[in-house]
This record gives sequence, C-alpha cells and structure tokens, in this order.
Amino acid sequence: MTMKNNVRSAILLVGFLTIVGQVMAHTGAMGIVKKRMDAMSDLGDHAKAVGNMLKGKAPFELPAVEEAAQAFVAHGTDMPSLFPDTPKSRESTATEALPAIWNNWEEFVSIADKFTKDSQALLAIATRLGDEERSVDEQSRAVRRAFFTAAKNCSACHERFRLDKD
Repeated sequence: MTMKNNVRSAILLVGFLTIVGQVMAHTGAMGIVKKRMDAMSDLGDHAKAVGNMLKGKAPFELPAVEEAAQAFVAHGTDMPSLFPDTPKSRESTATEALPAIWNNWEEFVSIADKFTKDSQALLAIATRLGDEERSVDEQSRAVRRAFFTAAKNCSACHERFRLDKD
C-alpha cells in the first residue's frame, strides 16, 4: 500500500469514527435534547475549526471565521430556548444538562447573552477585516482575542451547567 493510500485510509477512518462518535453521543436523545445536542455539536465544530486556524493547525480563512461567528451569534441567541423547564428537557437519560441550569436560570441566560455579545464582536471584526487590506497574520491576530473571549463563555457555561463526562 502506498503512502498516499495510507493517508487516504487514515482520513476515511477518522471521518468514520467521528460520525460514529457523534451518533453514539446522541443515542437516545430525542426532541429538544437532541436539538440542543446538535446545536452544541455545530458550535463545537465551528470553534474547533477557528481554533485550529489560530493555532496554525489549519490555514487561516477569514470567510470560515465569519461563518463561525454567524453560527455563534445564532446559537447564542437561541440558547435559552433550547433549555425549557420541562420534564423531557431536564430528565432525559441522554441529557448532559445539570439541574443547575434551571436552578440558576438568570446566570445561565446571562452567560448565553454574554456569549452572543462576544460573538457579535467577533463577527464585526471578521466582517471589517473582509473589507480591509491586511495580511493573513494581521487578520489572525485581530481575530484571536475576540474568538477566545467568546470561547471562554462556552467553558464558563460547561463548568457550571454541564455534566462532566470524564
């Protein structure tokens, strides 16, 4: 087997395992729980893509940053609606949401609002950069701080309101 075939096989295997992992993670999830898990997966995919660009693991592409920021804003705006205070939302065996969400609703909504505002700032920077003549390095540096500020909200929410899977 040639090196090219080995690389192709490895890429296919990683893709397959990623899909299987997502399916397994969402096994048993239905309704609103599945909807929010899918939303979180989408957020994670966008965050990983931008993070890899900023870490030099992938080429920096401003349109992908702008797309990610748009997704962040949309999901941040929708976040509270993905956690209704219903038995199915709270008690599904597939949920990773802790009761602390509903017990500390104002704090949860505040973090979602901050994530949305920080994501809007990231989107504004990415949009502005698209209209300016700057090097890729300058664009990357301009995006870095805004991206990591928005991403800190994800960590803050997960630390307080998500079941630790490990």
